[in-house]
Amino acid sequence: MPRDTTHTPPSSAPAYREVAPAAPLRAGLTCAWTYQAPSRPAPDVLVIPDGCVDLIWTDDEVFIAGPDPVAQPASIAPGALLVAVRFAPGAAQAFLGMPLRNITGQRVALHDLWGSRTRRLTDALALDAAAPAERLRSLQHAIARQGPPVADPAMRALFGGLDHPEAMPSSLLAREFDISERTLRRRCQDAFGYGPKTLARILRLQRFLRAPAEQALLRRALDAGYGDASHLVRETRLLTGLAPGALLAGRHG
Repeated sequence: MPRDTTHTPPSSAPAYREVAPAAPLRAGLTCAWTYQAPSRPAPDVLVIPDGCVDLIWTDDEVFIAGPDPVAQPASIAPGALLVAVRFAPGAAQAFLGMPLRNITGQRVALHDLWGSRTRRLTDALALDAAAPAERLRSLQHAIARQGPPVADPAMRALFGGLDHPEAMPSSLLAREFDISERTLRRRCQDAFGYGPKTLARILRLQRFLRAPAEQALLRRALDAGYGDASHLVRETRLLTGLAPGALLAGRHG
């Protein structure tokens, strides 16, 4: 399933494939992916926040999946084919030409953001392409025509600094970047859709989810940067509405 999800139905499993972006786009994209929904109706999936922004093409629509502050349910039509790219940390703001705080928690048609400018991208799409790989190549070609996205080095460094079990508090990070805490918070909201404290919580959750499945729950939590089990429970409920065990069962069950 696109992005980071749970509650994928066990039968009629969807086909999700993630690949490295095309060479000209690797400075500004984390990955490219395709998702073929099962032909039968399926339950909603729960999209887990990950600090990312995706540009997604489905049927004749191109839309932006903005940065989620909390988990969101998503419905996908039976048989739908989605092809998408995921922006590297700090790259989406400049490519879209707007602060990401404007689309936090939203799914927005690209035309609603760009207006007539959207045609330069959509006119380059091979709308008659049927194979997922062919459609993905077409999407990446269309993005490259816009000018390849490039990550802001400072915001990429901020993302990396927060994605650590012993991440520095905002006051020290601001000192590292030689800016005020208020400016750091504003720049983080513009680049990622939320402030550094929320982004740090989301990245900590993602570290927990990426840990080896065979690890004990508490070990996973401590390695990710949680202080103790109760800290883990509070945070997972805050961000996903689920207890840690239920969250992991939905992902791996």
